[in-house]
Amino acid sequence: MPFSLINQSNHIALIAHENPDADSLGSASAFYSYLLRTQKKVTFYCSSPNIAAHLAFIPWVEKICNRFPLDADLAISFDCGSFGRLGIDYKGELINFDHHISNDQYGTLNCIDTAAMSTTQVVYEWFIGQDIKINAKMANALYAGLVDDTKCFRDPKCTLKIFSMAHRLLELGANHEQCVNGLYNSKTLASLRLQGEMLKRMTLVLDGQLALFEVDQELLASTGASLVDCKAVLDEAITLKIVNVALLLAVRKRGGISLSLRSDGVINASEMMQRYQGGGHHDRAGAKVMDKPLEQIREEIISYIKEEIQ
Repeated sequence: MPFSLINQSNHIALIAHENPDADSLGSASAFYSYLLRTQKKVTFYCSSPNIAAHLAFIPWVEKICNRFPLDADLAISFDCGSFGRLGIDYKGELINFDHHISNDQYGTLNCIDTAAMSTTQVVYEWFIGQDIKINAKMANALYAGLVDDTKCFRDPKCTLKIFSMAHRLLELGANHEQCVNGLYNSKTLASLRLQGEMLKRMTLVLDGQLALFEVDQELLASTGASLVDCKAVLDEAITLKIVNVALLLAVRKRGGISLSLRSDGVINASEMMQRYQGGGHHDRAGAKVMDKPLEQIREEIISYIKEEIQ
C-alpha cells in the first residue's frame, strides 16, 4: 500500500512530467500539501526548467526544482504514462499515480485508473478512500487538473461522478474563477500568433478527415511561442465538422520530432502513438521520435491513419 512506503520514507520526491500540464502539477501539488502535514522532507520536482506562466496559480508551483534530490528514498510520479516522462535516472521505490490507458506500470506500486478523466481524480479518490482531509489549497490544485483534462467540462465523457467531484472540491475551497482564468483566459500574444500561423498552414488530407500541422523551430522562434502552445490548435481543428483526426509533427529544439494526435473516436490515438513508443488516451496521445526524419514519419502515420479509417 502507498501508506506503508510513505511512512517508511524520509525524503519523498513528487514528480510532475516534463512540460507539465495542470493535471500533473495539480496532482503533485495536492500531494505536496498533504505530505507537509507528515513532517517529512518533500521535494517538488520537474525536469523542465520553465513552467508555463499561466499555471502559476496552482499552489506550490514556486517550490518546483529541476534538480532531483539524490537522497530521496521514495519518488511519487503524477500523470506520467511512462518512466521516460519523469526525466530522471532513479532506481528506488516509486509510486505511480496515473490515468493513461498506455501506462507501462513502471512503479513499485501503481495507482492507475484508466476510467478516470484526470490524474487529479485518481488522487482525489485515494484521499477520500484514506480519509485524508482535503484543504482549500489541495482542492484548488485537484480542481485545476480536473478542469484542464475535461476541457472545462466540455468533454462528452463527463459523468455525474465528475460533476459530483467538482461540486465537492468547490465546497472544500476550490476557486473556479481562478482556475478557468488561469487555464483559458491567460493566452499570450505569442501563442495567438502561433495559432494563426498554424491554422494558415494547416493541410487537410484523406478527403479532409485528417488535419495535418507541421511546426519547425523557425516558426516557434518567429512567433515567440513554445511547443506546448501548439497543442491548443489541435483541439480547435478536431472541432471542424469534416475532421476526424488532427496530427501535429513538431521539430524539437534538441533534435527529434514531437508527435501529438487528436481523434474524435474514429481511431485509437493511444494505440497509434504506441507504434512510436508513446501513448496517452483513446482520443489524444503523443510520442517522441528520435531516429526518423519528419517526412518519413508523416508518410507512415498518414498511411496508418488511412488504414484505421477505412
